[in-house]
Amino acid sequence: MDAIELLSRYADGERDFKGVSLRGIILSSNSYRPNTVPTLGLANIREPQNRPHLIGADLSNADLTEAHLSLVNLSKANLTGANLTGANLSGASLSGTILTGANLSRVNLEGAHLNWANLQEADLNHGNLKSADFSSAILLEAVLSQACLIKAYLIKANLRQAILKNTDLTQANLKDVDLSGADLSQAIIVRANLSGANLIGADLSQAQMLKANLRHADLTDAFLNSASLLEADLNEANLSRANLSKANLSKTYLRNVCLNGAHLSGINLSGADLGGIDLRQKLLTGINLAGAYLSESNLEGALLMDANLSSSNLSSSNLSKACLINADLRNTHLGNVNLTEANLMGANLSKADLRGANLKGAILANAEVKGALLQGAILPNGKVHT
Repeated sequence: MDAIELLSRYADGERDFKGVSLRGIILSSNSYRPNTVPTLGLANIREPQNRPHLIGADLSNADLTEAHLSLVNLSKANLTGANLTGANLSGASLSGTILTGANLSRVNLEGAHLNWANLQEADLNHGNLKSADFSSAILLEAVLSQACLIKAYLIKANLRQAILKNTDLTQANLKDVDLSGADLSQAIIVRANLSGANLIGADLSQAQMLKANLRHADLTDAFLNSASLLEADLNEANLSRANLSKANLSKTYLRNVCLNGAHLSGINLSGADLGGIDLRQKLLTGINLAGAYLSESNLEGALLMDANLSSSNLSSSNLSKACLINADLRNTHLGNVNLTEANLMGANLSKADLRGANLKGAILANAEVKGALLQGAILPNGKVHT
């Protein structure tokens, strides 16, 4: 079936085109006119009245491989199981369209409208989805590996169990999206908006998330091992039981986050803002917190052996009974810190500011305190340094 026959039959009221072969078809504003060769890119084709309409058509299981459907209106059409491999649907309207199980690999959907569309289990790998609108769309278990979703809109979309491995989501809007159980390993999520996103159990290992907005996001049980979240905003995010081993969270904003049961070994938190954070009893061996802001934080009983806390701000924090063996505390702000019964054996406190700190019962064997400020500090023997 060619473009002229398809649009003529549609204009006559026919809607059932199940299983038809439309391979390589070219639809345009004059495709249905007699004795006219279908062409693409006609003048004024961007005007709604000049766009081909197949609204509500049943094209389930149709073969639309390499079809030229740019700017076509396929709203509420049924494309279940259709083959759209390599098709050009740039700027097309697919609002409310059913595309369950459709093959959309290598498809061009740049700037297309797919809000409220159903793409459950659809294959969109290697697709060009730049600036496409998937708001409130269903992409449950869809495959989007190595797809381009730069500046795409996925607000409130359902991407549960979807595969987005190596996908480019740079500057995409994923506000309130459901990505629970999704595979986002090695994905590029630079400057993306994931505020309020559901990322429970998602795999974000080795993902690049520079300056991503993850405010209020739920990352419970998520895998973030070796991920880069440099300068990301995680304010009030839930990271309970998340795997953050060897992740780079340098210069991140982590106020009011929940880290209950989180795996933090080898994590880089240098320059991060963790003011007021609760890290009681946490295993933080070898952690990099150089230059971090930890004022008024609770690190009671935390295991910080070999930790790098140089030049960090721990003023007014609770480090009682913390283990800081061989920790690097050079130039650290420890004013009014509670270090009672803390183990600082072999720690380097050179030029640290310990004014007003409480070190009663602390162990300082082999610790380096050269140049440290101790005015008003309570020493291990209980005496106040003057």
